[in-house]
Formats: sequence, C-alpha cells, structure tokens
Amino acid sequence: MFGSNIYVVVLIFIFSFYSQASVLAKISEDPRGAFISKLINESSGSKQVKKSNNPDVKKIYQQAKDLLDDASEQFTLGNIKQGSLLLDKSAKKMFSAIRLARPQKLGTVKKKHDYDNRKKTVYALRKALNRINTGKNTDEQKKINAQLDKILAMSASLEQLGKYSSAKIELDKAYALLQSSIELVRGGQTLVRSLNFATPEDEYKYELDRYNTHKMLIKLLLGEKNNSDYVQKAVLKFTTQATLLKKQAETAAIDKQFKEAISLLEKSTKQLVRAIRSAGVYIPG
Repeated sequence: MFGSNIYVVVLIFIFSFYSQASVLAKISEDPRGAFISKLINESSGSKQVKKSNNPDVKKIYQQAKDLLDDASEQFTLGNIKQGSLLLDKSAKKMFSAIRLARPQKLGTVKKKHDYDNRKKTVYALRKALNRINTGKNTDEQKKINAQLDKILAMSASLEQLGKYSSAKIELDKAYALLQSSIELVRGGQTLVRSLNFATPEDEYKYELDRYNTHKMLIKLLLGEKNNSDYVQKAVLKFTTQATLLKKQAETAAIDKQFKEAISLLEKSTKQLVRAIRSAGVYIPG
C-alpha cells in the first residue's frame, strides 16, 4: 500500500514536470514565454500567491495559468500573434494576483518608515530656521511657528489613526514651508549686505527660482484647503496678477533687460505671498 502511494506521487510529479516543460517548449517562439512561465510557476511571487488564503487571489492565479495554457495551444496551432496576446494577458493577471497577495503589513511598515523619515527632516529644518532667526524678526518667527504647529498637529492626529500617507502629506507641507522660509531668511540677509550675483542674469534666475518655490507652496498649502468663496477669489486675484507680471518679466529677460525682469519677478513673487497669506497661511516675504 505504501509503495503504491509513492508510485502515484512519482507519476503526478513526472506528469507535472513534463506538462510544464511542454508548455514552455510550445511558447518558446515568443521571447517572453520562458519568463512568464517562470513567473507563474516558479517565482517568489508565485510562491506568495500560492500561500495566500484570499479566494480572489486564487481565482486570478488560476486565470493566469489558464491563459498561459491557452497561449501555448495557440502557439502549437501556429497562431503566433494570438499566442503573444494571450501571454500578455496571462502576465497581467499574474502581476495582479501578486499585488493582491502582498501582505498589507509590509505596505504599512513602509508608509510608517517614510513618515518617520520625513518627520525627522521637518524637525531638523525647524531647528535650523529658529537658529537662523535667533534674535531677529520675533513676530515673524512666532507666526511661522504657529503655522507649523497647526500643520504638525494635524499630521500627528493622522499618525495616531494609522493614516501614515495622509500624515506624510501634512509633513510635506511643513517641509515646503520650512524650505521656503529658510531660503527667504538667508536670501534676505545676503541681499541686505551685498549683491553677490556674478551677472544680472544670475540674479534673474535666482528670482525665478523664488517665484517657482512660491508657486509650489500655493499648490501644496492651498490645494486641499476648503476655502470660502471670498478667499478663493482673493487667491485667484493675486495669482492672476503674479502670472501677468511673470510673463512681462520673461519678455524682458528675452530682450536681455534683466534689471527690469528682476524687478517684475520680485513684484510677481510678492503677489504670490499675498495669495498665500490671504488664505490664512503665514510665510515670510
């Protein structure tokens, strides 16, 4: 009886081996055939799928295998184009099964890791900003810190709920605000002492970068705020003026009138600052 069972197991193993070998031989006319066959039958992804208890994963996995068999049959019949199309569908199904079988815990761990890293960076930048501002612009520093406190409190509450992706978005806002504030404070201190630009064109590029930084801040800090109609109209008014001034600056720059272009860009950036402040977000500038 025991010997008979061993014989049956051996037969099943041999049949399975030659079945897979046969499929592989038939689809060898397509260079992706061997890869897709291995993806479905031998890869680490396939092992993960086979271990899954999710019925949807098992269903999709079976569809992937069936499509691979259908592809092999089409290649046998000489229908290379149809066989290749079925190979594509088989691979897509398999990747779907692998994604669905991936443990949720791993995704959560990565999200928390990304959140923690951004949090460390934000707190380090905040210390740097406060250090730069020591003994200067006390009222301005208080306003910036109040805005940061608000953003970080929202981030912390989302973290407590395990919503790490949403919490990181709030940290990204704080990061952008800190970067802009540090750049503006340093830039202001530098420009008060002396202009260290090699050429007017270099100064124009610097002002253009400041403009783009503030445009990014508007998208990041105001994009998800549920502002009133009044605030939205104010933001639109200031950003429209900023865009017009920037276009004038670009025209002046094309004509090599960089001093005029710099002046126009400075005015444009001030309009963006007003747009951000009109929405209740304080930034220096």
